Amino acid sequence: MKRREALQHIGLGVSAGLIFPAWLSSCKSDDPKPEITYDGVVGVIGAGAAGLHVADILRSKGIPVRIFEASDRIGGRVRSLQRLTQPSTALLFDPDNLPTSTYPTELGAQFVLGADSAWGKIISQLNVQMVEFGTLGSESYFVDGTIKTAADLAGDADFIAAQNFVTNLASNTSTGSVQQAIAGAAINSRMYAILNSWIGNRLGTSDDQLGAKAVAEALALQTRNNQQFVLKSNLMEDALLSRFSNVIPYVEVNSVVKSVNYSGDKIVVSGDTTGAGSFTAEVDRLIVTVPVSILKSGLIAFSPALPSAKTTALSRMAMDASIRVRLEFKKNFWGANSTYIYGGTQAPQYYNAGLGRDDAHKTLDITIQGPKAAELSAKGKDMVLVILAELDAVFNGQATENVRRDGQNNILYVIMDWSKEPYIGGGTAYIKAGGSNQDKLDLAEAIDKKLFFAGEATDNAGEYGTISGALQSAERASQEVVDSIVTV
Repeated sequence: MKRREALQHIGLGVSAGLIFPAWLSSCKSDDPKPEITYDGVVGVIGAGAAGLHVADILRSKGIPVRIFEASDRIGGRVRSLQRLTQPSTALLFDPDNLPTSTYPTELGAQFVLGADSAWGKIISQLNVQMVEFGTLGSESYFVDGTIKTAADLAGDADFIAAQNFVTNLASNTSTGSVQQAIAGAAINSRMYAILNSWIGNRLGTSDDQLGAKAVAEALALQTRNNQQFVLKSNLMEDALLSRFSNVIPYVEVNSVVKSVNYSGDKIVVSGDTTGAGSFTAEVDRLIVTVPVSILKSGLIAFSPALPSAKTTALSRMAMDASIRVRLEFKKNFWGANSTYIYGGTQAPQYYNAGLGRDDAHKTLDITIQGPKAAELSAKGKDMVLVILAELDAVFNGQATENVRRDGQNNILYVIMDWSKEPYIGGGTAYIKAGGSNQDKLDLAEAIDKKLFFAGEATDNAGEYGTISGALQSAERASQEVVDSIVTV
């Protein structure tokens, strides 16, 4: 098999438990020479999904790469709790009492959205077992101070109106926030928290921060199906690193880029290497894949300054606080066949993580994004008490009674607070009210055929804040780089 053909499928694997196609080992010495002869170097800032994929594509074509990663790990916002993971300011847990569940504890990206998506295809090619959990049960909702199932609400006119609003969101013409569009549709306020769970929280913020126009445009661009999968036993992080193991040797961790000077023939990248002083590198092309939060913060100084179209686009984008909490319980009090619990005012999304994977373990994965995440972040580990209180109010105190504790009766939890994670500083990018999909196009546009941009915030195929969005942006950016080289 030719290497170029193999690279279209999968890189070599490094994760125990992954099953690889037989053809992968059949690449022989008759592999062709590199597709492109290039004596320059392309730099990549960031070793998340976008950075790894863009480097992998360029390497497969014979283009040398250097990947500068600010943190001490590879994978960006794809992160799983592993046996050797250590607690930090952003990640709180008891290393002596890890979760007992047999399925992964995902701290960041958790779902595979669409088997036909870019990430879904990679997972399928890895032969990693997935569970389409949405078909195994139904959602439950906080409504009127109690918990109701979808069946309970089947005849509720307000609930039906909320469902119709989401169904027709792609054709919504509002230019304000999603919350303003909801109010304009005269939907009863008792549905506001549910709609925030369905839309704002899912897309990285809250309905009153999220721009309705950009959401409508993104939904209209989506081509994948709406299936939702989780990995049955493999870790998302392992899957990502397995797929892109070929470029891991080119990642320079602890390399904090602080300045990019692209005024000359060579691009000068400068920064600090954690614990080892400063560094300066010269590259011929540079692809920036850092999160929107980092671009907006000014942590990387560009010379010349970024064009006004790009800074204007960034001003219309945001990346809010994001928290993932895992709690284990002695019994399932929320319903064995419940997929999600939506509509919480403290925690908008509770996910029944054991469904279809291991029903013996009773686990809720809780995702909080936007202003509420910032509020809970300030409470530190005490946010768990707030979450338990919200559950206790509708489940007759069963959350606090059944939550897993250690031998000293301390509540056990895993908290990943992405707002406190250095060099990331939040969840996923979104476009605010008044913005549009054009802002993504402006952010993605290359500068002088030598400075390029990738990452989920620059995807133009409707993949809001997803691994697939990051991968698709990498494919676009790598093609732009190739075009800039072959047309010189």
